[in-house]
Amino acid sequence: MPAQPSAQAGTTTQPADLTWLLHRAAQRMRAALDQVAKAQGLAGVRDWIVLSALIAQPGRTQLALGHALGLDKTTLTSQLDRLETGGLIIRSLNPHDRRARIPEITTAGRRIQARVTRARDHTETELLKAFSTQEQRLLRELLTRLAASEHGDCLHASGSCI
Repeated sequence: MPAQPSAQAGTTTQPADLTWLLHRAAQRMRAALDQVAKAQGLAGVRDWIVLSALIAQPGRTQLALGHALGLDKTTLTSQLDRLETGGLIIRSLNPHDRRARIPEITTAGRRIQARVTRARDHTETELLKAFSTQEQRLLRELLTRLAASEHGDCLHASGSCI
């Protein structure tokens, strides 16, 4: 169990466990963003993350997309199947390797991704109201540095983000 502050005066306490705090903060953000995504017609925030990844780096194969998002082939395939059924993506054959498929976001997918992004921004603003503008900037800066890969790039680091 993580160390928690003591209510008794005069006792020495350890600081709260950072991993636990980050996990709980991520859970809170994820729950709020799941609601936002569902309100826009997606199954949850995972769908928005995939759509956003397709916009950020178009032309990646499913394998490369799965690696970037930290998703195994089976999980990503079922998610892409659902997005394709909903008309939010299409998949085409890779012209260099006919065994590989390249998911591409559709116009409908771009519209819903943009709506969720706007709603996400509003939700983040509400969740971060407890912090000053300077504290919010510092929080983002510190988390960006903490999340960065060994090459200093947190936005393109591999590993599960969903």
